Amino acid sequence: MTTDQSPARPFVSVLLPVRGESAELLECLASLASQTYPRDRFEVLIADASDTPVDPTVVPAGLDAHIYPNPARVMSPGLNMLATHARGEYLSIVSAHSYLPDGYFERMVDTAAATGAANVGTRVRKVAHSPWGLAIAAATSSPFGVGSSVQHHGTQAEPADSAFPGFISRAMFEKLGGFNTALACNEDDEFNARVRAAGGLVWYEPAVEVAYRPRETPAGVFRQHYRYGRWKIAVARLGVPGYLRARHAIPSLVVVGAVAGPVLSIVWRPFAIPTAAAGLAYCAVAIEEGRRMGRRYGSNALRTALVFPVVHAAYGLGFLRGLLDRGLPKER
Repeated sequence: MTTDQSPARPFVSVLLPVRGESAELLECLASLASQTYPRDRFEVLIADASDTPVDPTVVPAGLDAHIYPNPARVMSPGLNMLATHARGEYLSIVSAHSYLPDGYFERMVDTAAATGAANVGTRVRKVAHSPWGLAIAAATSSPFGVGSSVQHHGTQAEPADSAFPGFISRAMFEKLGGFNTALACNEDDEFNARVRAAGGLVWYEPAVEVAYRPRETPAGVFRQHYRYGRWKIAVARLGVPGYLRARHAIPSLVVVGAVAGPVLSIVWRPFAIPTAAAGLAYCAVAIEEGRRMGRRYGSNALRTALVFPVVHAAYGLGFLRGLLDRGLPKER
């Protein structure tokens, strides 16, 4: 008779920030309950910033879950608070707007071990139901929509600038002191920039996909990307090496060009030619990419094309607004 002497799998602590999610949270918890990873080798820690506290009865039976109030009502201090309660060798950040494939923890543990990565991210597979939601999912999964954010469209496993949702080595998390609690947005980008500055590897693994529910309205996606753009500047002012790249300014240059071009064309008519050419080129790319991504996501091509200027204008305006801020943005 032989005895299995294989070592126990690493313990994983799931850090799950929640603020008012309902149906999405139920779906997220169900995906955690269906994990094939040994039940005694992971725990779920919830930071609850909801107006109405999360009802413990929503947690699936048998799931080792603990709910902690998050009085700061901001993600970064909530995550840091959960980390103080965590027992895991790895801290798995999970969004309440997402749900995980059944073998997620196995794949993350194996990838982290094989690459030596301090943080591992996956490809984002956006799932929506409304017509605008499908169009937003399509447009924000396109390189034309989100630039070099590879987690939305990359197919090559490789080092990356950031990681979503994040599978972090506990040792690196503690070495860096966790997330910056002064940040209400882009805290993951800032953390990953510090990981890279400290010599750690951030790894992108597209073979693993995490389903994520995007915004379902143009107004919602505008607000989201306006915050991203504004906080990009705020975080850059902290001086983290390698955080801000030239490509991040492109949407703001598009916004400036969209306003300045017509004005200069009135002042000096020959300028109308390059202005019109640039505008037509942008529309042509948006329409063609809307058609391509629309087919992939089952969304209307024109509606998808219309999302691109919403996203670009929102991020660009937020970026420009950030240049005017003194200190970090004040958010309610």
